[in-house]
Amino acid sequence: MRSCSLAVLVLPFALACGAADVAGPPKPPAELRAAVDRATATTGDLITYEVEVEREPDVSVDLADPGTGIAGFRIVDLGQDPPETLASGRIVERRWFTLRADLVGSYVLPALSATYGGAAGVTGDLATPEIPVEVESVLPANGTEVTDIRDIKPLRRVEPGRPWLLWLGIAVAVLALAAAAWWWRRRQERGDASSATPRVPPYELAIQELERLRRTDFSNLRELRRYYFAVSAVLRAYIEGRFGLNATDLTTEEILSRLAEPAPIAIRLDPVQTRRLERFLLATDQVKFAAHLPGPEEIDRTYEQALGFVQATRPVMDDGDEDGAGAEEHAAAPDHRGKAA
Repeated sequence: MRSCSLAVLVLPFALACGAADVAGPPKPPAELRAAVDRATATTGDLITYEVEVEREPDVSVDLADPGTGIAGFRIVDLGQDPPETLASGRIVERRWFTLRADLVGSYVLPALSATYGGAAGVTGDLATPEIPVEVESVLPANGTEVTDIRDIKPLRRVEPGRPWLLWLGIAVAVLALAAAAWWWRRRQERGDASSATPRVPPYELAIQELERLRRTDFSNLRELRRYYFAVSAVLRAYIEGRFGLNATDLTTEEILSRLAEPAPIAIRLDPVQTRRLERFLLATDQVKFAAHLPGPEEIDRTYEQALGFVQATRPVMDDGDEDGAGAEEHAAAPDHRGKAA
Protein backbone atom coordinates (compact mmCIF):
# COMPACT_ATOMS: atom_id res chain seq x y z
CA MET A 1 0.00 0.00 0.00
CA ARG A 2 2.80 2.40 0.75
CA SER A 3 4.41 1.78 -2.65
CA CYS A 4 1.14 2.56 -4.41
CA SER A 5 0.73 5.84 -2.50
CA LEU A 6 4.25 6.85 -3.42
CA ALA A 7 3.51 6.22 -7.11
CA VAL A 8 0.38 8.37 -6.94
CA LEU A 9 2.35 11.24 -5.43
CA VAL A 10 5.19 11.04 -7.95
CA LEU A 11 2.95 10.90 -11.04
CA PRO A 12 1.45 14.43 -10.70
CA PHE A 13 4.91 15.85 -10.13
CA ALA A 14 6.18 14.22 -13.35
CA LEU A 15 3.18 15.50 -15.31
CA ALA A 16 3.77 19.04 -14.02
CA CYS A 17 7.43 18.89 -15.05
CA GLY A 18 6.48 17.60 -18.50
CA ALA A 19 3.96 20.41 -18.97
CA ALA A 20 6.59 23.00 -18.07
CA ASP A 21 8.95 21.49 -20.64
CA VAL A 22 6.32 21.60 -23.38
CA ALA A 23 5.42 25.23 -22.66
CA GLY A 24 9.00 26.31 -23.35
CA PRO A 25 10.50 29.74 -22.64
CA PRO A 26 8.14 32.74 -22.58
CA LYS A 27 7.80 34.84 -25.74
CA PRO A 28 9.14 38.39 -25.85
CA PRO A 29 6.61 41.22 -25.51
CA ALA A 30 6.66 41.82 -29.30
CA GLU A 31 7.95 40.05 -32.41
CA LEU A 32 8.54 41.31 -35.98
CA ARG A 33 8.51 39.07 -39.06
CA ALA A 34 8.76 39.68 -42.83
CA ALA A 35 8.39 37.24 -45.74
CA VAL A 36 7.62 37.00 -49.47
CA ASP A 37 5.42 34.44 -51.18
CA ARG A 38 8.12 33.67 -53.75
CA ALA A 39 11.89 34.16 -53.72
CA THR A 40 12.28 33.57 -57.46
CA ALA A 41 10.09 35.22 -60.09
CA THR A 42 10.14 36.32 -63.70
CA THR A 43 9.71 39.83 -65.06
CA GLY A 44 6.09 40.87 -64.80
CA ASP A 45 5.25 38.43 -61.98
CA LEU A 46 3.52 39.76 -58.87
CA ILE A 47 5.27 39.22 -55.52
CA THR A 48 3.49 39.61 -52.18
CA TYR A 49 5.69 41.10 -49.43
CA GLU A 50 4.12 40.65 -45.97
CA VAL A 51 5.18 42.31 -42.71
CA GLU A 52 3.75 40.85 -39.47
CA VAL A 53 3.85 42.19 -35.92
CA GLU A 54 2.89 39.95 -32.97
CA ARG A 55 2.59 41.71 -29.59
CA GLU A 56 1.03 41.64 -26.18
CA PRO A 57 -2.21 43.69 -25.82
CA ASP A 58 -0.55 46.31 -23.59
CA VAL A 59 2.48 46.73 -25.87
CA SER A 60 2.71 49.22 -28.75
CA VAL A 61 5.06 48.77 -31.72
CA ASP A 62 6.42 51.67 -33.79
CA LEU A 63 7.24 50.31 -37.28
CA ALA A 64 8.56 52.54 -40.06
CA ASP A 65 6.78 52.29 -43.43
CA PRO A 66 8.94 50.00 -45.60
CA GLY A 67 7.44 51.30 -48.86
CA THR A 68 10.11 53.91 -49.57
CA GLY A 69 12.93 51.37 -49.03
CA ILE A 70 11.71 48.75 -51.51
CA ALA A 71 14.12 49.63 -54.31
CA GLY A 72 13.95 48.00 -57.73
CA PHE A 73 10.27 47.10 -57.45
CA ARG A 74 7.06 48.88 -58.38
CA ILE A 75 4.37 48.85 -55.68
CA VAL A 76 1.17 48.05 -57.57
CA ASP A 77 -1.02 47.55 -54.50
CA LEU A 78 -0.82 47.64 -50.71
CA GLY A 79 -3.07 47.11 -47.72
CA GLN A 80 -3.39 46.24 -44.04
CA ASP A 81 -5.45 43.37 -42.57
CA PRO A 82 -7.61 43.88 -39.45
CA PRO A 83 -5.82 42.96 -36.19
CA GLU A 84 -6.20 39.31 -35.17
CA THR A 85 -6.32 38.10 -31.56
CA LEU A 86 -4.72 34.68 -30.97
CA ALA A 87 -5.87 32.10 -28.45
CA SER A 88 -2.99 33.14 -26.19
CA GLY A 89 -4.35 36.71 -26.09
CA ARG A 90 -1.53 38.17 -28.22
CA ILE A 91 -2.43 40.46 -31.14
CA VAL A 92 -1.18 39.96 -34.72
CA GLU A 93 -1.12 42.85 -37.24
CA ARG A 94 -0.23 42.35 -40.90
CA ARG A 95 0.67 44.70 -43.73
CA TRP A 96 1.14 43.53 -47.32
CA PHE A 97 2.62 45.00 -50.48
CA THR A 98 2.14 43.69 -54.03
CA LEU A 99 5.41 44.21 -55.92
CA ARG A 100 6.45 43.86 -59.57
CA ALA A 101 9.99 43.91 -61.00
CA ASP A 102 10.42 45.01 -64.61
CA LEU A 103 14.14 44.27 -64.92
CA VAL A 104 16.05 41.01 -64.54
CA GLY A 105 18.50 40.85 -61.63
CA SER A 106 19.10 40.07 -57.99
CA TYR A 107 17.24 42.27 -55.50
CA VAL A 108 17.31 42.53 -51.71
CA LEU A 109 14.33 43.65 -49.70
CA PRO A 110 15.78 45.75 -46.86
CA ALA A 111 15.83 44.70 -43.23
CA LEU A 112 13.05 46.22 -41.16
CA SER A 113 13.48 47.66 -37.68
CA ALA A 114 10.99 48.72 -35.01
CA THR A 115 10.80 49.69 -31.37
CA TYR A 116 8.22 48.64 -28.81
CA GLY A 117 7.14 49.83 -25.41
CA GLY A 118 4.75 48.63 -22.73
CA ALA A 119 2.73 50.09 -19.91
CA ALA A 120 5.19 48.70 -17.33
CA GLY A 121 8.08 50.58 -18.91
CA VAL A 122 9.31 47.58 -20.93
CA THR A 123 11.04 48.69 -24.14
CA GLY A 124 13.12 47.01 -26.81
CA ASP A 125 14.17 46.88 -30.45
CA LEU A 126 12.99 44.53 -33.20
CA ALA A 127 14.63 43.67 -36.53
CA THR A 128 14.14 41.31 -39.49
CA PRO A 129 16.81 39.93 -41.82
CA GLU A 130 17.14 41.04 -45.44
CA ILE A 131 15.17 39.00 -48.00
CA PRO A 132 16.87 38.21 -51.34
CA VAL A 133 14.65 37.98 -54.44
CA GLU A 134 15.86 36.73 -57.82
CA VAL A 135 14.07 38.03 -60.94
CA GLU A 136 14.72 35.88 -64.01
CA SER A 137 14.02 36.47 -67.68
CA VAL A 138 11.15 34.74 -69.46
CA LEU A 139 13.43 34.07 -72.46
CA PRO A 140 15.24 30.69 -72.74
CA ALA A 141 18.75 30.55 -71.28
CA ASN A 142 21.99 29.32 -72.94
CA GLY A 143 20.82 30.24 -76.41
CA THR A 144 18.08 27.60 -76.47
CA GLU A 145 15.84 27.95 -79.46
CA VAL A 146 12.42 29.39 -78.79
CA THR A 147 9.85 26.76 -79.75
CA ASP A 148 6.69 28.88 -79.75
CA ILE A 149 7.85 31.21 -82.58
CA ARG A 150 7.61 29.85 -86.09
CA ASP A 151 9.02 31.12 -89.36
CA ILE A 152 6.88 32.93 -91.91
CA LYS A 153 5.21 30.61 -94.36
CA PRO A 154 6.33 30.96 -98.01
CA LEU A 155 4.24 33.00 -100.41
CA ARG A 156 1.60 31.06 -102.31
CA ARG A 157 0.65 32.15 -105.76
CA VAL A 158 -3.06 32.58 -106.31
CA GLU A 159 -4.10 31.38 -109.71
CA PRO A 160 -6.51 33.66 -111.57
CA GLY A 161 -10.06 32.40 -111.50
CA ARG A 162 -13.02 34.12 -113.01
CA PRO A 163 -12.03 37.71 -113.94
CA TRP A 164 -15.62 38.91 -114.17
CA LEU A 165 -16.03 38.28 -110.44
CA LEU A 166 -13.20 40.73 -109.76
CA TRP A 167 -14.82 43.42 -111.89
CA LEU A 168 -18.17 42.78 -110.24
CA GLY A 169 -16.64 43.26 -106.79
CA ILE A 170 -14.99 46.52 -107.86
CA ALA A 171 -18.29 47.80 -109.27
CA VAL A 172 -20.16 46.95 -106.04
CA ALA A 173 -17.49 48.71 -103.94
CA VAL A 174 -17.68 51.87 -106.12
CA LEU A 175 -21.47 51.95 -105.87
CA ALA A 176 -21.31 51.54 -102.09
CA LEU A 177 -18.82 54.40 -101.76
CA ALA A 178 -20.96 56.61 -103.98
CA ALA A 179 -24.07 55.85 -101.91
CA ALA A 180 -22.23 56.60 -98.67
CA ALA A 181 -20.94 59.92 -100.07
CA TRP A 182 -24.43 60.90 -101.23
CA TRP A 183 -25.94 60.07 -97.85
CA TRP A 184 -23.25 62.08 -96.01
CA ARG A 185 -23.75 65.10 -98.27
CA ARG A 186 -27.54 65.02 -97.78
CA ARG A 187 -27.08 64.76 -94.04
CA GLN A 188 -24.73 67.75 -94.02
CA GLU A 189 -27.09 69.84 -96.16
CA ARG A 190 -30.10 69.15 -93.95
CA GLY A 191 -28.10 69.88 -90.80
CA ASP A 192 -29.43 66.90 -88.91
CA ALA A 193 -29.07 68.31 -85.42
CA SER A 194 -30.96 65.44 -83.81
CA SER A 195 -28.08 63.01 -84.43
CA ALA A 196 -25.34 65.41 -83.30
CA THR A 197 -24.25 65.04 -79.68
CA PRO A 198 -23.10 68.30 -78.03
CA ARG A 199 -19.50 68.12 -76.87
CA VAL A 200 -19.06 68.50 -73.13
CA PRO A 201 -16.24 70.99 -72.36
CA PRO A 202 -13.17 69.54 -70.59
CA TYR A 203 -13.87 71.87 -67.66
CA GLU A 204 -17.34 70.39 -67.08
CA LEU A 205 -16.05 66.83 -67.36
CA ALA A 206 -13.30 67.52 -64.82
CA ILE A 207 -15.73 69.13 -62.33
CA GLN A 208 -18.16 66.20 -62.63
CA GLU A 209 -15.41 63.61 -62.07
CA LEU A 210 -13.94 65.49 -59.11
CA GLU A 211 -17.35 65.72 -57.44
CA ARG A 212 -17.88 61.98 -57.99
CA LEU A 213 -14.47 61.12 -56.51
CA ARG A 214 -15.26 63.24 -53.46
CA ARG A 215 -17.61 60.43 -52.32
CA THR A 216 -14.71 57.95 -51.93
CA ASP A 217 -14.43 55.98 -48.68
CA PHE A 218 -11.09 57.39 -47.51
CA SER A 219 -10.98 55.03 -44.50
CA ASN A 220 -10.36 52.12 -46.91
CA LEU A 221 -6.65 52.10 -47.83
CA ARG A 222 -7.23 50.42 -51.18
CA GLU A 223 -9.99 52.89 -52.13
CA LEU A 224 -7.78 55.77 -50.96
CA ARG A 225 -4.96 54.70 -53.28
CA ARG A 226 -7.39 54.26 -56.19
CA TYR A 227 -8.68 57.76 -55.48
CA TYR A 228 -5.19 59.23 -55.97
CA PHE A 229 -4.78 57.39 -59.28
CA ALA A 230 -8.21 58.62 -60.41
CA VAL A 231 -7.83 62.28 -59.37
CA SER A 232 -4.45 62.40 -61.14
CA ALA A 233 -6.03 60.92 -64.30
CA VAL A 234 -8.86 63.51 -64.18
CA LEU A 235 -6.48 66.46 -64.09
CA ARG A 236 -4.25 64.97 -66.82
CA ALA A 237 -7.29 64.43 -69.07
CA TYR A 238 -8.36 68.03 -68.43
CA ILE A 239 -4.91 69.33 -69.42
CA GLU A 240 -5.04 67.24 -72.59
CA GLY A 241 -8.50 68.50 -73.57
CA ARG A 242 -7.92 72.11 -72.51
CA PHE A 243 -4.38 72.75 -73.77
CA GLY A 244 -3.74 69.99 -76.33
CA LEU A 245 -0.86 68.50 -74.31
CA ASN A 246 -0.99 64.68 -74.17
CA ALA A 247 -0.59 64.66 -70.39
CA THR A 248 -2.21 61.22 -70.01
CA ASP A 249 0.79 59.64 -71.79
CA LEU A 250 3.53 61.70 -70.10
CA THR A 251 5.25 61.37 -66.73
CA THR A 252 5.27 64.21 -64.23
CA GLU A 253 8.81 65.18 -65.23
CA GLU A 254 7.86 65.27 -68.91
CA ILE A 255 4.79 67.42 -68.25
CA LEU A 256 6.79 69.93 -66.20
CA SER A 257 9.52 70.09 -68.86
CA ARG A 258 6.91 70.77 -71.56
CA LEU A 259 5.50 73.59 -69.49
CA ALA A 260 8.97 75.14 -69.26
CA GLU A 261 9.43 75.11 -73.06
CA PRO A 262 8.67 78.26 -75.12
CA ALA A 263 5.53 76.65 -76.57
CA PRO A 264 1.91 77.88 -76.72
CA ILE A 265 1.10 75.82 -73.61
CA ALA A 266 3.63 77.77 -71.56
CA ILE A 267 2.11 81.08 -72.72
CA ARG A 268 -1.35 80.12 -71.45
CA LEU A 269 -0.15 79.20 -67.94
CA ASP A 270 1.23 81.79 -65.59
CA PRO A 271 3.93 80.85 -63.05
CA VAL A 272 1.40 80.56 -60.22
CA GLN A 273 -0.68 77.95 -62.06
CA THR A 274 2.43 76.09 -63.20
CA ARG A 275 3.62 75.86 -59.60
CA ARG A 276 0.17 74.72 -58.43
CA LEU A 277 0.13 71.94 -61.04
CA GLU A 278 3.66 70.87 -60.07
CA ARG A 279 2.72 70.54 -56.37
CA PHE A 280 -0.37 68.51 -57.25
CA LEU A 281 1.48 66.06 -59.55
CA LEU A 282 4.32 65.52 -57.08
CA ALA A 283 1.87 64.94 -54.20
CA THR A 284 -0.16 62.35 -56.11
CA ASP A 285 3.01 60.56 -57.30
CA GLN A 286 4.09 60.11 -53.67
CA VAL A 287 0.93 58.09 -52.98
CA LYS A 288 0.82 56.29 -56.36
CA PHE A 289 4.44 55.13 -56.54
CA ALA A 290 6.10 55.67 -53.13
CA ALA A 291 3.41 54.06 -50.90
CA HIS A 292 2.90 57.31 -48.98
CA LEU A 293 -0.26 57.27 -46.83
CA PRO A 294 -1.77 60.78 -46.68
CA GLY A 295 -3.75 62.15 -43.77
CA PRO A 296 -7.19 63.81 -43.96
CA GLU A 297 -5.75 67.32 -44.34
CA GLU A 298 -3.44 66.21 -47.16
CA ILE A 299 -6.36 64.48 -48.95
CA ASP A 300 -8.39 67.69 -48.75
CA ARG A 301 -5.42 69.74 -49.97
CA THR A 302 -4.94 67.47 -53.00
CA TYR A 303 -8.59 67.86 -53.96
CA GLU A 304 -8.46 71.65 -53.55
CA GLN A 305 -5.31 71.83 -55.71
CA ALA A 306 -7.01 69.92 -58.53
CA LEU A 307 -10.26 71.91 -58.32
CA GLY A 308 -8.44 75.23 -58.02
CA PHE A 309 -6.27 74.53 -61.07
CA VAL A 310 -9.31 73.61 -63.20
CA GLN A 311 -11.26 76.70 -62.12
CA ALA A 312 -8.31 79.05 -62.64
CA THR A 313 -7.42 77.77 -66.13
CA ARG A 314 -10.88 77.28 -67.66
CA PRO A 315 -11.54 79.42 -70.75
CA VAL A 316 -13.15 82.78 -70.04
CA MET A 317 -15.73 83.79 -72.65
CA ASP A 318 -16.15 87.51 -73.35
CA ASP A 319 -19.57 87.29 -75.04
CA GLY A 320 -21.37 86.11 -71.89
CA ASP A 321 -22.32 82.71 -73.29
CA GLU A 322 -23.45 79.70 -71.29
CA ASP A 323 -19.91 78.57 -70.45
CA GLY A 324 -19.03 81.93 -68.93
CA ALA A 325 -22.27 82.05 -66.98
CA GLY A 326 -21.60 78.57 -65.65
CA ALA A 327 -18.27 79.76 -64.26
CA GLU A 328 -19.90 82.62 -62.37
CA GLU A 329 -22.57 80.31 -60.92
CA HIS A 330 -19.97 77.80 -59.79
CA ALA A 331 -17.81 80.48 -58.22
CA ALA A 332 -20.80 81.98 -56.35
CA ALA A 333 -22.20 78.65 -55.12
CA PRO A 334 -21.41 77.74 -51.49
CA ASP A 335 -18.89 75.00 -50.79
CA HIS A 336 -20.95 71.86 -50.01
CA ARG A 337 -18.18 69.28 -50.32
CA GLY A 338 -17.55 67.03 -47.35
CA LYS A 339 -14.19 66.67 -45.67
CA ALA A 340 -12.13 63.54 -45.94
CA ALA A 341 -12.73 60.89 -43.36
